[in-house]
Amino acid sequence: MALAGFTLVVVLALAVAGSTSGAAFGTYNPSWDGTAEFRSIAEGTGTDQEIARNASVYRTSQPNGTLAVVLSPETAYDERESADVRAFVRDGGTLLVAEDFGPNGNRLLRDVGARARFDGDRLRDERNYENSPALPTATAVASHPYTRDVETLGLNHATAVAGNVTENGTAGSPTNGTANETNASVLVESSSYAYLDSNGNDQLDDDETLASSPVVTVESVGEGQVVAVSDPSLFINTMLERADNRAFARNLYETHDRVVLDVSHAGSVPPLQAAVLTLRESPLLQAAVGGAALALVAGWASLASAGLALRRRFGRESSTIGRLGREAIVAGVRERHPDWDETRIERVTQAIMDRPPEGTNDE
Repeated sequence: MALAGFTLVVVLALAVAGSTSGAAFGTYNPSWDGTAEFRSIAEGTGTDQEIARNASVYRTSQPNGTLAVVLSPETAYDERESADVRAFVRDGGTLLVAEDFGPNGNRLLRDVGARARFDGDRLRDERNYENSPALPTATAVASHPYTRDVETLGLNHATAVAGNVTENGTAGSPTNGTANETNASVLVESSSYAYLDSNGNDQLDDDETLASSPVVTVESVGEGQVVAVSDPSLFINTMLERADNRAFARNLYETHDRVVLDVSHAGSVPPLQAAVLTLRESPLLQAAVGGAALALVAGWASLASAGLALRRRFGRESSTIGRLGREAIVAGVRERHPDWDETRIERVTQAIMDRPPEGTNDE
């Protein structure tokens, strides 16, 4: 019993380890720093969801009505991949890039033709925050389908969305009169008591200015849109419970027919989940696995049928043996084993006679 319990515990542990991840921002990470909860929001919205492990998804997805989400990519998208993402957006898709201090988010924004960029300095607010000025609350929210029922967003060591030069080399035109201007439309920004800590000393210095800073922007690129969010932590499990973060995340799902969670540059997927995704992505593999399952069921049925036939056969033989006389049994044993001595023949004969026919109830 103890061994069975231990085996069950081991099997369950292996199943959990094979289906979950400990990576920060991991789609299958249920811990505080994962985004498993963000992934599960789709279940309550009716929005189709796809986990994409390869950037080729941008060539196969229908752009119109599709939102692709990229959270703090660990590696850069190469030229071919960036071209696929750019074509997806220009043909009507929506791309959301959430980044704070890494370089790859800005590279992707640049490659798809967006003007927004992530500043890279840490955003702090000494007045509007939760637990620490490094966890500021963004209080200025514009009216937009993505911000329905959203009054504030809770941030966690965020940066700001900064503007970039326009194609003709002039500075980006102001959109909201803030100190950090961008050509994109600002959906959410910090309070006017926030500042960017350029030297990282956790305090406001003379060369740092109190001003509202954009933290969520949206802009048109071709027929599609690019949403820039200056804090990927906004979507982690623990942060979805802060302010109106969950409502914002839910709006992103509800305003689209499909959501692609692009994990192609965000580390590995747990092995069991990878196997499931591989099966979903390959109709040929689905057919092969289905055929193997049918063959296994057929083989099991064949073995069961053969076993039943053997039981019936030996059951009849046992019943017949029970009805034979002692002399006939002795003669049969001696004929099959002429090399046995009489003592052994008698012992085997007695054992045969003592064996009850199949189906006999000793009670």
